[in-house]
Amino acid sequence: MINISLSDFIPPIMHRTSGYFRRRLLAKSPGRVHPFDAISPSLDVRWLLDVGANRGDVTVAALRSYPGAKAICFEPVSKTFDLLSSAVSAYPGRTHLFNLALSDRTGVEKMNLTTFDGANSIATQTATHKRLNPHVQQVGSESISLVRLDDLAAELPAREIDVLKIDVEGHELNVLEGGRDFISRQVDTVIIEISMMRDEVGRRQAVFAVFALLEEMGFFLTNVIDVYSSPNEEIQLLQMDCVFRHGRRIQTA
Repeated sequence: MINISLSDFIPPIMHRTSGYFRRRLLAKSPGRVHPFDAISPSLDVRWLLDVGANRGDVTVAALRSYPGAKAICFEPVSKTFDLLSSAVSAYPGRTHLFNLALSDRTGVEKMNLTTFDGANSIATQTATHKRLNPHVQQVGSESISLVRLDDLAAELPAREIDVLKIDVEGHELNVLEGGRDFISRQVDTVIIEISMMRDEVGRRQAVFAVFALLEEMGFFLTNVIDVYSSPNEEIQLLQMDCVFRHGRRIQTA
C-alpha cells in the first residue's frame, strides 16, 4: 500500500518558503531571527558575509538579530540586486553591497534565470530539480561577473567574518574553493545550503566534497536546519542547511 499525503504534491521550495515566512511572523521578540537562532549563543555577530544574498532576507534577519551588526552582500542578478538594495535601505550605514557572484574562477558567465528568483543559478537545473519543482522554469539568462573571495578579500570592509552564509543554488562548493584561504583563516561560522536536488542522479553528490573541504579548512558541523525531505523519493533527503564552526572558536568559546 502506498501512503500519499497532501504535502507530497507541494513542491519542496514552497515548503521552504512558507516555513521561512511562518518563522518570521512568529518572531515577535527582538531576539535572534532564523537562521541566527541556530548558531552558537556565544557568538555575537558583528559581520555577516552573505553570498547569494538574493532579496536580503538573511541579511535583514542578521541586522534585526544583532543591532550592532553589519553585512557584506554578494548578489549578481541585476533585478534581484535592486530588490536587495531596497530591502536594506532601512538600515543605513550597515550594509556593503557587491553586484557580483563569488566562485572558484574569475570572469563573465551566464546566470540561468527562473520563474522563482530564489532558484536562479549558474548551475543548469537538473532533471530531479525540475521534477520536484514544476513551478521553477528557466525564463532567460543574464551575464554576470564572477570573482574569487581570496582575490577580493583585501577590498572587503572587514577582515574578520563572524558568519558566512552561502546559498547559491548548487554553486556552493565553487564558492568555498575560491575562498579557501580567507574562509579557513578569517571566518568563525558557516551556514551553507546543500541541495541533493541539484545533483545529477548517478553522479557524485556534492555534500561529500563540501563536508571534506570544510573539514580540511578546520570546521566542525554544529547544526543542521531547514531539512526538507520526501518519503516517496529514492533519495529522500532533498535539501538542508548545515551550520559549521571553526575548531579554534569551539575550543575557546
